[in-house]
Amino acid sequence: MKKIISNILFFTLLLTGACTDYDATPFNGKTLPRKSGYSTGETNDWLYLNLRTGEFFNLNKPNEDIREGEQKERTDWDIAFCGYVFRTNSGTSGIGQGGVIDMGYEGYRQLTSLSQLPENPQWVVDTDKDVSVVWSQKDWNHHIIEEINAGRLEGKLEDYPWFDPNNGPAKTLTSANPLLSEAMTFAGPPPVYTPSLHTYVVRTADGARYFKIQIVSWYDPEVAIGDEGGRMSYYCDELK
Repeated sequence: MKKIISNILFFTLLLTGACTDYDATPFNGKTLPRKSGYSTGETNDWLYLNLRTGEFFNLNKPNEDIREGEQKERTDWDIAFCGYVFRTNSGTSGIGQGGVIDMGYEGYRQLTSLSQLPENPQWVVDTDKDVSVVWSQKDWNHHIIEEINAGRLEGKLEDYPWFDPNNGPAKTLTSANPLLSEAMTFAGPPPVYTPSLHTYVVRTADGARYFKIQIVSWYDPEVAIGDEGGRMSYYCDELK
């Protein structure tokens, strides 16, 4: 079985392109059930999770259970994933009492109780002006054609390529959590996904429960290094 390896060795292997089996401590965290984001053909393809029940929404395909925009009026989800960007049920993303605080680098195992949280923490809620997601190529082309037809852009579709060799694919602002979206950063091309390895605490939509979360990798630990990734692995446990 392919095991998760140390962070330093993991990133070394990513750079070298190696693909090897190692005997190491088995990863006992969680892995997202599917990829999400632009690669599925939808720009705002969000995979929603109710931390209180463990139920995922949009489990099989984009917008299957919760269409973009509908999440704002629901309180049956707590956190959502779109590629390497995150939402909480708070602020511009939802009517819930969610939010996030950052407990710093590492320290996941040491954080075991609500009593360890700071007094009067400043919960960071979602905004629609700070975080961007990648346009799907389909949505980008549709957007450009609409802009040309409305006279807001000149030229033709080919003049506005989805992918820029210097900057990568086109992006657009979305509603997301600016603090939690620092849990995984992207650089490239070539693409490099780097987890902060900070421990974050997410407050649930009902404001009554708290879960610690640490993003470990862009990859599923049960597949060979070199896989295209997208099914992030992470730790998540409730604090009481």
